[in-house]
Amino acid sequence: MKLWQVLIIGEGFRLADETRRFELTGIVEAVGANDAFSKACELAMRVHPELAQATGPFPRPVINADEIQEIQRRDDIEVDTVELEWV
Repeated sequence: MKLWQVLIIGEGFRLADETRRFELTGIVEAVGANDAFSKACELAMRVHPELAQATGPFPRPVINADEIQEIQRRDDIEVDTVELEWV
């Protein structure tokens, strides 16, 4: 397994009668970049269930990977943690 630093962008989510976007960042352990994207989204959905809107009927919000980069393992890195900020 490798470590991946992710930056994921979401657009078009409905929260409190507003359309919002988010930035999701974090470091996850996964086999490849696609798995890192999925894992980061799954971790975020545990705290932000509204992300499930992206699996609904069209038109629906979107979640896209902006950057997924392999990084070196270090002792001071928290693995499988993500932060989501609504902007």
